[in-house]
Amino acid sequence: MIVVIILFLLSSSFLSGTRANEIFLYVSPEGSDSSAGESIGEPFATIQKARDAIRQMKKEGTLKKPVTVYIRDGLYELSEPIIFTPEDSGTESCPITYTAYKDENPVISGGRKIAGTWKDYKDEIKVCTIDEVKKAKWNFRQLFADGNRQTRARIPNEDYFKIEKAMGELPENNSFEFKEGDCKTWENLEDVEAVIFHSSNISRLFLSELNEKERIITFSGSIGKKLVSGRHRNHYYIENVLEGLDRKGEWYLDRHTGKLYYWPVEAGQISQLRAPVLHQLVRLKGNIAENRYVQYLNFTGLTFSDAGYLLPEEGFPTLPDIGDIYRPSAITFEGTRFCTFKNNSISNVGTYALEVTGEGNHIIGNEIYDAGGGGIISRSFGKERNEICYNHIHNCGQVFHGGVGIYIDDEGGLISHNLIHNVSQSGVYIGKGTTDNKEMQKNNREQELIIESNEIRNVMEIMNDGAGIFAHGSNILIRGNVIYNIHSYGRGAPGWGIALGCDTENTRVENNLVYRTREGLYIWDGNKDNTIENNIFVDTELALVHSNNPKDRNHENVRLIRNIFYYSNIGADLFKVYGERSAPAESDYNIFWNPSGCIWTNPVIWGMKGVAYFEDWLKKGFDKHSTVKDPLFVDKNNDDYSLKPNSPAFNVGFKPFDVLKVGLRGK
Repeated sequence: MIVVIILFLLSSSFLSGTRANEIFLYVSPEGSDSSAGESIGEPFATIQKARDAIRQMKKEGTLKKPVTVYIRDGLYELSEPIIFTPEDSGTESCPITYTAYKDENPVISGGRKIAGTWKDYKDEIKVCTIDEVKKAKWNFRQLFADGNRQTRARIPNEDYFKIEKAMGELPENNSFEFKEGDCKTWENLEDVEAVIFHSSNISRLFLSELNEKERIITFSGSIGKKLVSGRHRNHYYIENVLEGLDRKGEWYLDRHTGKLYYWPVEAGQISQLRAPVLHQLVRLKGNIAENRYVQYLNFTGLTFSDAGYLLPEEGFPTLPDIGDIYRPSAITFEGTRFCTFKNNSISNVGTYALEVTGEGNHIIGNEIYDAGGGGIISRSFGKERNEICYNHIHNCGQVFHGGVGIYIDDEGGLISHNLIHNVSQSGVYIGKGTTDNKEMQKNNREQELIIESNEIRNVMEIMNDGAGIFAHGSNILIRGNVIYNIHSYGRGAPGWGIALGCDTENTRVENNLVYRTREGLYIWDGNKDNTIENNIFVDTELALVHSNNPKDRNHENVRLIRNIFYYSNIGADLFKVYGERSAPAESDYNIFWNPSGCIWTNPVIWGMKGVAYFEDWLKKGFDKHSTVKDPLFVDKNNDDYSLKPNSPAFNVGFKPFDVLKVGLRGK
C-alpha cells in the first residue's frame, strides 16, 4: 500500500507540472493559451505561451529550478518565427529545455496546406487558384508533397544549357548570349529565374529581357562573377517556366493570377501539398557586442519543417566564397552560449537549416536533409568551442547549389562524428573569412579547430572546385575522417578528398582514409607549416597529390610523411606539382603502389621542369626512405583498407588507425 501511495504521489507531481527539483510545462495542439499549462490535462496551445510563462516566472523571481517544456504530438503551424531573447535564458543550475513528450513527434512548421479547388488543365496537369497568392499576400518558391520536394518547372529537364558567349565586365555584367533555341520569350518573363553555375557557387537571377533575334538574355541584377566562354563555359538552367511543366512532380505558380499548376506523381498526392509561409522558424536573438547572450536553452526531439526564402528584385549574385550563404537560416542561434540543439530534425527548408554563432553550444545528433542551401553554419565566438557532433546531414543544396554540409565561419570548434552525404558542394568547408565581414576572434585561431572522425561521401554532386573537407586558416586538425566517392560536375576543377586552401597554416592532416576521388589531396597557394602524415589515399582519377601556387608564391614547410598512396588508374599522376615553388619541403617514408607497375615506367610527376618520372623525383631528394610496394590491404575490393600484418607500411613507421567508429557508427 505504501508503494502504491508513493507511486501515485510521484505520478501526480509529474502530471501537475512540479517535482521537488524541476518545473514542468506542457504544450499541445489541443491545448489553450488561457490554460495554466502546468498539467498534461491543461496544456498551452503554443510554444510562445510557454516561453512567456517562463519569462514571467523569472520576472517574479520564482524560477529557481530547471524547467522542462513538454511538447505533445501534432502539427504546430507558425504564423511568425518563435523568438527567444536573453530574457528567456536559463542558467547553469536552472536550464530551460523544450522537448518532445516521450515517444511523440511534434512538428513545428512554417508552412501550410494548399487549399483550393483543383481542376483539369491539360494532360495530367491540375490547376487551382490560391486567393492569398492572387491578392499578393503569399508567394512561395518551394512545394512539398508528403514531405518530398517537388520540382519547380524548369528547362531543360535534365543536365544544363551552356552559355554561347560571355558578355560585359564586372560589376555591371548582367547578360550573356545563348545558343539558338535554348531560350524563348516565355510567359511572365519577369518571374522566370536563371540559375547560373560558376566554378564553386551559383547566381540565381530574375530575367528582365530576352531578345530571341540577338540571342541575348538580360537579368535584373549583376551576375556577380565574370562568365567564361569556350571550353569551360558556364552552364545554367531556367526555372519557374509554365512552358517547362512537362513531367510528373513539376509545378508552376503564377503569382499574378494566383494559379498553381501541378502534375501529380501519383493519385491522391494533391491532398498532401504544402508550401512555406515563413522564411525562418526559430531565432535565438542575443547580442555578442553588448555581452547579452541567450544562454542555457535546450531543444531536443523536435521536428522543424517548411521554411522558404525570398529573393530581392536584383536576385542572388554569386558570392566571393564557397557556400552560397543566403540568410536567414531556418533556425538561427545568434549570440548564444551553452545552448543545446539535440536529436532534432530539420527538413524542407529553403536556405541553410541551422546557423549558430556564439560559444559553448552543442549541436548533437540531429538529422538535417532537404535544405535548399546547406546544413549547418557555425561560428565560435569566445574560448569555448561550439561542438557539432553525430549529426546526419544529407540531400542538401537543391536551391542554392553551392551550399555545403557544415560551414565553419571563424576557424573555431569541434566537428566530430558527423555523417555527410549527397550534398551539392563540399562536405565540410572552413571559410576564407567571415561571411559577414566582421573581424575574426583571435582566441578562436589559438583554440584549434578540430575536424575528426567524420564520414563524408558522395558530395560535390553537381558542383566543382570543392572537397570532402576544404580548409582555410590556421591551427586546424583534420584527423581520422573517412572520405570517399568525391567527384565533380563536368570538366571543371576536380573534387578533392581533402583540400588545403590559400594561406592555410599550422595544420595537421593525419589518420584519414580517402578513396575514389578525382584527386586525393590539394595544397593551394601559400601553405605554411602544414604536415600531412599517416593517411591513406586510394584510387584517384587525376592525381593523388595536387600542389599549386597560382599567385607565384611558395609553399613553406609543407611535409608529406608516412602516407600510403595507392592508385589503379595508369593515366593518373602521383604528384601534380606546379613548379619548384609548389613542391613540398619534405616527402618521405611513404608507400607508393600501382598494381600495373607504371610508377617506374610511366611519367607520374606533372608540372615540374625536368621531373616527369619517379626516378626524377627521387633525384630531387624526395622520398629517399619511401618504398614502392603493395601496402597489402585486407580487402580492397570491399573497401577494407586495414593492413595485413606483413604490410611494408609498418617498415616506414606507418601506424594503423581504426575507421570502424567514424561518423554515426561511433555513437
